[in-house]
Amino acid sequence: MSIRENVPARTRRLLTRAASTALVVAAVSILPAAASNDDAQPQAHPGGNHVVGEPWPADANPPLLYQTHEVRNPRGILFVAGQTPKSPDGKTYVHLWDMPAQIDRDFDQVVEQVRKAGYHPSDITQLRYSTTDEDLFVKNFDRVAARLRTEGIMPTSAAIGVERLAQPGVLLEIEAIAAR
Repeated sequence: MSIRENVPARTRRLLTRAASTALVVAAVSILPAAASNDDAQPQAHPGGNHVVGEPWPADANPPLLYQTHEVRNPRGILFVAGQTPKSPDGKTYVHLWDMPAQIDRDFDQVVEQVRKAGYHPSDITQLRYSTTDEDLFVKNFDRVAARLRTEGIMPTSAAIGVERLAQPGVLLEIEAIAAR
């Protein structure tokens, strides 16, 4: 019996998707950097002990996404669990099937958790986006960029395609790491 016959169809689909995502990540990581990036120096971040490295090639101007974000002598590290679009009481999912509204609601919740813990949004060093629709997420990335600018977040990040999230209609989950 072949390995293919022993692996359930759903697992094969997930492995195929993971392999294609890995190829995309590999392709992005080998894109040539802009000519000025060869001489790029780390930038001081408003948080004082934060230093961001060079931006991703072909990123916005000014940059929004960075390949590295160092925190020198951290006084604390905060891990924020994946935030999905929930009502303020946390009991109901809201904005089902609405990617722009979910981006806003998820960011609101991430920022709220960060502030509740005594950190500032600019302390966020890494964001991980899990989405059930990568194309729709990319199409609405201008909304993500606006939130990054507004909150002063200069993250490393990853966008990961997943088959499903908490319930049908939940298109996006955002996890965060903050350090001060």
